[in-house]
Amino acid sequence: MKTKIGKSGVVFLTLVVLYLTIPLITTLIYSFTSNWTSILPRGFTLKYYIQILSDKRFILAVLRSVAISIIPVCMTSLFVILALYTALVYSPKLERILEMISMVPYTINGVVLATAVLSTYAGSGTIFSNRMVMLICIYCVGGLPVTFRAIRNNMYAVNIKQLIEAAEILGAGRLYAFSRIVAPCMVSGIMVSTLMCMAGIFGDYAAVRIIAGSVYETAQLYLFATRNQPIQVSSVVLVVMMIVTLSIALSALYLQMRDQDKSSKHQEAGIGE
Repeated sequence: MKTKIGKSGVVFLTLVVLYLTIPLITTLIYSFTSNWTSILPRGFTLKYYIQILSDKRFILAVLRSVAISIIPVCMTSLFVILALYTALVYSPKLERILEMISMVPYTINGVVLATAVLSTYAGSGTIFSNRMVMLICIYCVGGLPVTFRAIRNNMYAVNIKQLIEAAEILGAGRLYAFSRIVAPCMVSGIMVSTLMCMAGIFGDYAAVRIIAGSVYETAQLYLFATRNQPIQVSSVVLVVMMIVTLSIALSALYLQMRDQDKSSKHQEAGIGE
């Protein structure tokens, strides 16, 4: 059932949107100006965009941010899918335990987690003493709540139990049914959770600063390094990062809306029959 928003509600939402977007719009305008010391900006230039986009160091920093986002998100998605599949099909009681465990990262601050991991494993001589391994593990833990909820909801949406039972009636094994029937139905949901986590990890600064420092420069570290340069340079870097993050978020939103449209069409077709 759709609810109508009155005129006062529209005005309120408009004011909230303006309040939230003013800093972004101001940053975007400032990135194109050569001077802004009065009420209105003076001069229009693209030299700062040319300077940043032609800097190989910045391009590599953005690619590193994307790379360090993809690896932990894919690992977390794989572990969550296997754990949830096992819980829902073989032992439903484990689902509550997994859900409680997935909520634990919400109670841990990123700085505290990164500091604890660094002090525990640095110099231990194991594979976990590698800074990149530490960073990947931290992001795996940090992205667990979002990934778990998204994949769990997707499994319930495709009705995994009925799919497995129908496949078994037709003579298929549970593993075969999961890989050939269930997994393809979950692709859009997995992509949504993956992109949502990537958007969050891409903008992280604290963990990568504590764990990797200047050894593994990401987009956030590059932005921090521009603090001694003209403000327009920082504005350009921030705008580019916002565009990348917004692209990831919009991709997730598009996949989610497409999945909802397909579900509504299937429901309408079922009602029509």
